[in-house]
Amino acid sequence: MTPGLLGGIALVGALVFSLLGLALAVLAHALRDGRYLEAARRTTLLSLLAAATSFGALEWAILTDDFSVSYVANHSASVNPLWVKLVTPWAALEGSILLWALLQTLYTWLVGLRVGRSLDFWRAPSALGTLFLVQVFFFAVMVFVAHPFDKVPNPPAEGLGTNPLLQNHWMMAVHPVLMYLGFVGLSVPFAYAVAAMLARRYQSWIFETRWWTLVAWGFLTAAIFTGKWWSYEILGWGGYWAWDPVENASLIPWLLATAFLHTAQVQERKGLFKGWNFAFITLAFAATVFGTFLTRSGVIQSVHAFASGPVGVWFLAFLLGVLALGLGLLARVSGEIREAGEVRWKSREGALLAGALFFGTFAFVVVVGTLWPLAVELLSGAKVSVGAPFFNQVSAPLGVFMLLLMGIGPVLPWRQARGEALKNLTAMLIALGVGMLIGLGLGLSLGVSLAIGLFAYNLTAIVLMVAQGVKERSRALGLSPAQALLELVARHRRRFGSHIVHFGVALAALSIAFSQTYRYTEQKTLQVGEVWQTRGLEVRLLGLTAREEANRFAALAPIQVRATSRDGWGSDGRYETRLNFYPQMSSPLATPVVRYTLYNDYYFVLMQFDQEKGQWATLKIIITPMVFWLWVAGGLIVLGTAYILWPSGARLPSRQAVPSASD
Repeated sequence: MTPGLLGGIALVGALVFSLLGLALAVLAHALRDGRYLEAARRTTLLSLLAAATSFGALEWAILTDDFSVSYVANHSASVNPLWVKLVTPWAALEGSILLWALLQTLYTWLVGLRVGRSLDFWRAPSALGTLFLVQVFFFAVMVFVAHPFDKVPNPPAEGLGTNPLLQNHWMMAVHPVLMYLGFVGLSVPFAYAVAAMLARRYQSWIFETRWWTLVAWGFLTAAIFTGKWWSYEILGWGGYWAWDPVENASLIPWLLATAFLHTAQVQERKGLFKGWNFAFITLAFAATVFGTFLTRSGVIQSVHAFASGPVGVWFLAFLLGVLALGLGLLARVSGEIREAGEVRWKSREGALLAGALFFGTFAFVVVVGTLWPLAVELLSGAKVSVGAPFFNQVSAPLGVFMLLLMGIGPVLPWRQARGEALKNLTAMLIALGVGMLIGLGLGLSLGVSLAIGLFAYNLTAIVLMVAQGVKERSRALGLSPAQALLELVARHRRRFGSHIVHFGVALAALSIAFSQTYRYTEQKTLQVGEVWQTRGLEVRLLGLTAREEANRFAALAPIQVRATSRDGWGSDGRYETRLNFYPQMSSPLATPVVRYTLYNDYYFVLMQFDQEKGQWATLKIIITPMVFWLWVAGGLIVLGTAYILWPSGARLPSRQAVPSASD
């Protein structure tokens, strides 16, 4: 059996099993019959196996250079390195949809396992049915519109090759998978929200849903930071975020999921914000479909976007269907949702709601800015651009407010602020002022000084919260402060994981403020052997060489760098800048060399070179402060999320603990 035949059969099988699972879930819901639910649960494994077989067949075809398969002929080549072939399945439209569908079946199977153990019957059929419905859509798109296994009548001797931008850095193996794990993961809380609204049970769904959302949020966070790193190291412009439409498409669901995670805490503890939570999680999942529509419809131009194809209309229809289902159900039950009490703004729940509203506002601004050029062109035919300046001007004040609320929320008690909380807020505001004064005293800009103050403000909030917990536990149990701290860290994973996440966010904001404000760029053409002195650096062009590689041709310009003052500290070394020439592209791709240090990053790019005699080369140097700490911040946020999710910290209600009456 050929890979193409096996993959095609498995793809149809996955669609059939998804339809069967959907039908069984509908019957279980309508008839309240556990036998149909058990059959639907078992079907999740069949659809997962079928999807995995199809994905494996595509990988098989790529690894064996089977150019009779359309996807392989259009997006692979025999000269590609092994690692490029391994990641080629998600390098283009059809394969990326197959990866999405595979991960969707994986999540559905995991939910099916949960159904088999303790998930209540009232929500299980609807939750599984919603997930099966999502699967049906993706497999139907592949079977009827974007089939990766179409047969090529006269297979070429060689394929067209993978997009050079996607084979120029190893991050291609990491970033897309993390992104899809985040995107697809948000379908699970959406499914639980649909089930809760269908059953008119508005409270107990939030406990497990918050856990699933945190899983997806963690993957999405990791994807955003790895995407920043990929952009930083591959595109040669020295930046990590350009407010590109597809970058925005990953940020929007992250913001909405973050809003949900904050208001979900309040519903868990106080029973408030049920309507907000249904809305936020519906919009978060819809935003993942919106991002996929932007990427695959061809309506935008982006270095991240796939070529335009026939799937855009399908994804637009699916997006509208998701919104109609989630928001339509919310409209139906909105009159039945009753808040358990009044919201006091001078309380933790008030601060959490305010923070969530800011995240939602931020997401709305990003959506408007992303779609505005399309709307103007559609209505008037004029072409306009909404770029980084607009987003930076809007995001800066929103970011300041969110950092302020991030510090306030944890120190406020539930219901009403008390004297201890006011003392903590006073200390935090003093730290904010001192931090700003230190920055201004060092001659830094107002914006960077404010970022220093906000970092000190949030750090003070974390220290005060930890100190208060240690003091109370030490006094109550007669433990030493060190013992009390260790017990708190071990027993309260959610609290301390949140502290780690908040610290990472504050550190990321500080890094962004420095790197965006004080980036330095200079470019110079050097003769071989010539020395360039700039910004505390001595850069010598050692020569020019060429290298023929299996899938590309490379021009290399080795340089020797030496620090001549404290400004160039940490830059010493020999580096090899290069330009890569791929058969698929008329212009070369630069491979920057980045020297990371605790303060400055030194970024060297080969721009041009003497192609006739090899006597000169044009180099660009970009010096950016504190970018290293942006990657540290991303790692801390992910680690904090993982710490919260560690098994002993996952607070899922048992079956007996979930109310059986209307909740």
